[in-house]
Amino acid sequence: MFRDLREKVSAPRRMVAWALLALLLLAAAFVLPRMTAHPAVHRAADVILWSALAYGGIRLFSFLLLDPLLSQRQTATPGFARDLLVVVLYMVAAGGILREVMQVSLGQLLGTGAIAAAVVGLSLQEVLGNLFAGISLHLDPAFQEGDWVEITGNLRGGPGRETLIGQVEGMTWRTVQVRTENGDMDILPNRIIAQAVVTNLYVPSGLHRRTAKVIVEPRADLHVGMGKLTRALAGLPHQPQHRPEVVVHSSEMGGAMLEMRFWALGFRHSRQATFQAMRLATTVLPREGFRLMGPHGPTPLVSFSEPVPGVSLMGEIIRELGLPAHWVEDLRPHLLRRTLAPGEGVIREGDPGNSLFAVHRGALHVVRAEERQEPYTGLFWKPLAVLGPGEWFGEASLLTGAPRSATVVAFTEAEILELPKEAFEASLKREPELLERLVDLMERRDQETTEVPMPKEGRRAQWTRQVRAWFGLN
Repeated sequence: MFRDLREKVSAPRRMVAWALLALLLLAAAFVLPRMTAHPAVHRAADVILWSALAYGGIRLFSFLLLDPLLSQRQTATPGFARDLLVVVLYMVAAGGILREVMQVSLGQLLGTGAIAAAVVGLSLQEVLGNLFAGISLHLDPAFQEGDWVEITGNLRGGPGRETLIGQVEGMTWRTVQVRTENGDMDILPNRIIAQAVVTNLYVPSGLHRRTAKVIVEPRADLHVGMGKLTRALAGLPHQPQHRPEVVVHSSEMGGAMLEMRFWALGFRHSRQATFQAMRLATTVLPREGFRLMGPHGPTPLVSFSEPVPGVSLMGEIIRELGLPAHWVEDLRPHLLRRTLAPGEGVIREGDPGNSLFAVHRGALHVVRAEERQEPYTGLFWKPLAVLGPGEWFGEASLLTGAPRSATVVAFTEAEILELPKEAFEASLKREPELLERLVDLMERRDQETTEVPMPKEGRRAQWTRQVRAWFGLN
C-alpha cells in the first residue's frame, strides 16, 4: 500500500506537502502566541517549536554523520543500528522537552507509569522479544545480507525441528527475510532466529568438505570401481591440495555405502558439486559393471560392448607417434576404448600414470581451478587448452612414468582411446633402437607446450635415461 502511494504521489507534490507542514508549524509556534496570552497556548507553541528543532537537528545529524559512518560498517544490520540510534535520540529530545518546557519531572513520570509500563510490556511481549533479539543479532553479527545460511529449529511452532536453507535478503528490528532455494521469501521473527541453530554457509570463508553417498553391491573387486569413480570425480572443480576421494563409509541394504568426499567454496558451489558427484556416480559405476543397491536389491545393468578399434584407427595413432607401421598389430590388442560423460575426469595433475590417451570423439579440456564470484561464489575450471578428435595427451607418463602434469576433464560426451605401457614394452625391447623416436616425440611435444626454452642436449639425455629405466632397457 505505501509503495503504491509513493508511486502515485509525485515528488513535487510531496515537496509542497512538506512546505505546507512547515508553514503550519511556524504559524502554530509564532502566530498563535501573539493572538492570545493564555499560558497553555504559549507552552504548546514552545513544545511545537522545540519539537521541530529537535526533529530537524536529528535528521541533519543522521544525514551528515550517522549515515556515512554506518554505511562503511560490514555489520549484519546497519539500517537496524541506525534506527535504534535515531530512536534513542528522539527519546532524549522528548525527555528534554518534557523537563525544560513542560516542567514535568521524569522521575515522577516514570514512577507513576511503572504499572502501566508493566501492562504494556506484557501485552507487547512478542514485539519486545523480536526487538531485543534483533539487537543481539546486531551486536553479534554472525551473518549479514547476502550470506547463505542453514537455520535449524522450531521454525513454525510445530512439535519437531525443521531445517531451512536460504539467502539472507533483509534484516529489520522485527524480522529476517530469507529467500529459499525455490525462490520463496520466508520472513522469520528475530526471536525464532535467536533460538535456532544458524550455520553460516559463507562465513568463515574458505573451503568446506561436503559428502555424497551411494550404495553398490559388495564385490571382491570393489576397489577397482572405487578407483574408477575417484578418477571420474577429478572432474569436480577442486584445488590440488583438496582432491575428491571415495571411501567405504558403511554397510547398508546389503551393499557397501561409498562416500564421495570433496571440498566446496560457498553454498551454491557445494550444491552444484553434490549434483555432479551423484550424476557421475550413477553413470560411471553401472557403466563399469557395478550395480547400485536399492530397497529391492541391486538394480539391473544395461550391458553394452565396446567396439574393438579398427586397423585404420590404430594406424593413425602409430603415424602420429612416429612409430613403424608393423607396430599396429602389436599395439592393437592392448588399445582400450573408453566412453566419457560430460564433466568426467580423465587424468588429474600429480596422479601416477602409465598410459597415453587419444581423443576419438567429443571435446576435452585441460583445466586449472580458480575462484570466482560470478555467477556465484565457488571454484570453476579455467580451460587452458582444448583437445579435439585426433589429438593425444599423457605421453610423458607413458614413456617415463612421471606423474600427470595436468588435469583433463571431458567437456562434452566423449570417446577416448587409451594405450597402456604394457603395449609398448614387448615391441620396444625387441627394437630398442626406436627409443630415439620416442625421445623425439617428447621433445616435439615439449616445444609445443613450454614457453621458456631449456638446454636441448641435457633434456634429451635426461629423457633417454628415464625411458630406458622405465622400460627396463638398461
